[in-house]
Amino acid sequence: MANSEYEYVKREFEFDSHLPPSNWIVVRIDGCHFHRFSKIHTFEKPNDERALRLMNACATSMLEKFPDIVFAYGVSDEYSFVFREETEFYQRRESKILSLCVSYFTSVYVMKWKDFFPNNELKEPPYFDGRVVCYPNLKTIRDYLAWRQVDCHINNQYNTCFWSLVKSGKTEKEAQQALKGTFSKDKNELLSQQFQINYDDEPAIFRKGSCVYRDKVETMVKTDRCGNPIKRTRLVITNANVDIIGPEFWENHQYILREEKCRYENVKKFDINHRLPPCNWTVVRINFCKFEQFSLIHSFDKPNDEAALRLMNASASLMMESFPDIVFGYGFSNEYSFVFQDKTELYQRQESHRTLRQNFYVTQNKRYFVIICHRDKQNGTLSKDKNELLFQQFHLNYNNEPAMFRKGSCTYRQKVEESAAAEGRENTTRERWDVIVAHVDMGTEFWRKHPYILRKLDLLG
Repeated sequence: MANSEYEYVKREFEFDSHLPPSNWIVVRIDGCHFHRFSKIHTFEKPNDERALRLMNACATSMLEKFPDIVFAYGVSDEYSFVFREETEFYQRRESKILSLCVSYFTSVYVMKWKDFFPNNELKEPPYFDGRVVCYPNLKTIRDYLAWRQVDCHINNQYNTCFWSLVKSGKTEKEAQQALKGTFSKDKNELLSQQFQINYDDEPAIFRKGSCVYRDKVETMVKTDRCGNPIKRTRLVITNANVDIIGPEFWENHQYILREEKCRYENVKKFDINHRLPPCNWTVVRINFCKFEQFSLIHSFDKPNDEAALRLMNASASLMMESFPDIVFGYGFSNEYSFVFQDKTELYQRQESHRTLRQNFYVTQNKRYFVIICHRDKQNGTLSKDKNELLFQQFHLNYNNEPAMFRKGSCTYRQKVEESAAAEGRENTTRERWDVIVAHVDMGTEFWRKHPYILRKLDLLG
């Protein structure tokens, strides 16, 4: 790409989310609005074998196209693709993996449509959504696949009963009502008694779904001088409708989901730093945990402890002195929010470094106490109701309460002039910026008087 003045939009705004290493990656693709799509294209109910075989053909193409996919499982309009644990496919970039899988699967679906529906014109484009999920070990990935196959059985058994009832003359609403609250054995009994259908005799592709994987197959590559065949084992992409819940399949195919051997150098891969987007104001909000209990133990004044609030403010002031990129702070109770300048490059905008330490409180503990203030939780009452309650029952005018309690605390820098004596000259005046704490209304008037606080820096400057 040629460099230009506009290239900053890619450099500064495009970020890739990398999936964690040493995790199995599953991309699950699911048809969007396929109820409508199947109705328009007159799919057979409850299952259309042509449509299922088309999905299987797409899955086979996926394994041919992407060698890092080691196993796929599909049912109805859904397919899950398992990438090998140690894959570095597109550096494990989530957006790349997901977009490539969904787009390629959809394209193949359209291309192969005529192979399975030669007499059925494609009336509208099919489309799929997808998600990426990471699983940490072999057990969870097998449990995931078992979950999908159990879902296949539950949904197919229900749909077989439902459409049998509809085809017998019931409305869809009546069929739903007839199946409400039934268990698996009830559905088997219904199919057997009313429709002479043994559910176990239904095609395995309907009951078990479809597995696509590379199977070890012995093939003859040539013959020796005596005419004896010489065989080699090679991996061939296979489609099977088998049980993957129990251990038998996996014991016979241990090479499919083999776990990566631990290597010490892989540990560093877990250290992933996420960068915050540039040219955005960054707000870090600190909120203390379990301070209700802490305040009770240390006998804080209720509903507000002024010393505790001043400790919060003193700590916020130290934060601004230590981090010049913080331009404003606002706090109340046991919470403080810090606003960073929009063009800050503090720690290269790495999110993990943005977790600010509360060690400033330790340095101040000889002067102040820490608090979480009591909040009045009168459910259903409005502000005017609370004001009236305070006045009538306790003779308190809420507006006369200290501004620190009512408005919270704002921490920001303000220009201060001071006199300085110079040798041989009269006193001169110089400016400095001091961090101050104020308890004011943050309406339009405040920001009009302090336009420099949240000034937007020039994007390119």
